[in-house]
Amino acid sequence: MPSVSALFGTIPWTGGLIAVLALAVTVLALLCTWLYRLLRRATAIRDRLIAANRDMEAATKAKGQFLVSMNSEIQESMKSLTGFIEILAQRELQHCTPELKEEMEGLLDHIKTHNEDILAVLNDVFDYIKIDANLLEIESVPMSIRQVVHDICHVEKPHIVAKHLDFSVQYNGEIPPTILSDPVRIQQILTHLIRHAVRFTDKGTITVLCEALAGDDDTGTPPQNTATQTTEDTEQDSFSASPMQLKISVIDTGVGIPTSHIRDIFKPFKRTDSSVLNPASDTALGLNIAMRLARLLDGTITVESIPGQGSTFSLLLNVYASMGPPPILSEHREQREDSRLLAGLDIRQPNVKTESSPDEVLPLQGLRVLVVEDMAVNQVILAALLREAGAQVELTDNGAMGVQKIMQDIDNGLFFDVILMDMRMPVMDGYEATAYLRKHHYHRPIIAVTALTVEGDWEKTLEAGCDDCLAKPVDPLAMIETIKKHVRTE
Repeated sequence: MPSVSALFGTIPWTGGLIAVLALAVTVLALLCTWLYRLLRRATAIRDRLIAANRDMEAATKAKGQFLVSMNSEIQESMKSLTGFIEILAQRELQHCTPELKEEMEGLLDHIKTHNEDILAVLNDVFDYIKIDANLLEIESVPMSIRQVVHDICHVEKPHIVAKHLDFSVQYNGEIPPTILSDPVRIQQILTHLIRHAVRFTDKGTITVLCEALAGDDDTGTPPQNTATQTTEDTEQDSFSASPMQLKISVIDTGVGIPTSHIRDIFKPFKRTDSSVLNPASDTALGLNIAMRLARLLDGTITVESIPGQGSTFSLLLNVYASMGPPPILSEHREQREDSRLLAGLDIRQPNVKTESSPDEVLPLQGLRVLVVEDMAVNQVILAALLREAGAQVELTDNGAMGVQKIMQDIDNGLFFDVILMDMRMPVMDGYEATAYLRKHHYHRPIIAVTALTVEGDWEKTLEAGCDDCLAKPVDPLAMIETIKKHVRTE
């Protein structure tokens, strides 16, 4: 019987088959080598893209942080400039004829108005940058939606009244006393919606309507509270496991928006056709910021509009409602809420200067005031305003120096009638300084002076121990009235 090799050797095509197999193996090896090199190149490109994206995100965040910081510097400079102008104007007003005084007061009001417009544009731009750079922190804390709505309407009503528009706030359905959400971001959204309505409404009404709608049937776990935990860990258990939906609508009787233009009004840096809306004072960012904030809050904004009849912008929020009683407010917060709610929305008109009676020429005569402020320009402005009102003023550059000065005076049997405390300072800020003084049984009035519209929070200053709060730029009349109110109760 012949061997296998001998048998195959007798087949004439065996050598060709072996050659073909060898060629196939060679081609396959070359293909594998090419694929391996291609894979390595793709992996290297992917790694470079990931690194470039990481660098771009870091650069965007760094740019955002830089611009936000620059925004604060610009705002402080503009507020200081307005303060100096007001000081000079007030001094000149004392020696003016009634006709010239009225004219100068009008010019001063124009300066304030334009300053506020510029600051509003800057805030829109930098809010947009902060959202893009992911610098915004979204909280989920117990809050009263009624309080938030009343607070923002209280702030915005003067702009509505100035245009001679009717204004009302309405509630529909069972509004929960407490929900979990971010009150600061909701206020920002409503601010943009109300200001948009005011801007494009020349006659008629503006209505804010808050409604409680049915939520989804799906159950879940309420989001965790990002605020400082209370002594009881069961606080979150008082919130329902099923979300509900809140709808806050801003309804106007303005010019309205054609359906074809509704998408455009939410696009950044794009204004609607001037034949549809007058964009003269529109930053083309407010509604975009409002929509993006709404999405961050697990919500959205809807629009219904009829040209010539008006528009309805609605903020829809999915929230978790409290099943228990409303949270216990601090003494200061209760007083503030009661005063706002009892007064409804009947707030006073913008300040109108009148002739002072003889006994009010120097309303702070003889009062000893300590100003704790790190910025020299703000020290100059506050000191000038206080001295014009008859107060004796002393200055310190930060919270630590302020505490040291107060304690030294107490040891010497002296005291300040009131302290004006800036809340953001180096070495020791106003929160730490105030808390330290209250811990050591200092009971004299401490009034916070801070930029509430940027990062400040009224409740935070009260929790630190402040008796009241003044927003920068400081209104001279408001400052004097606030000081008189708290000194009188001593």
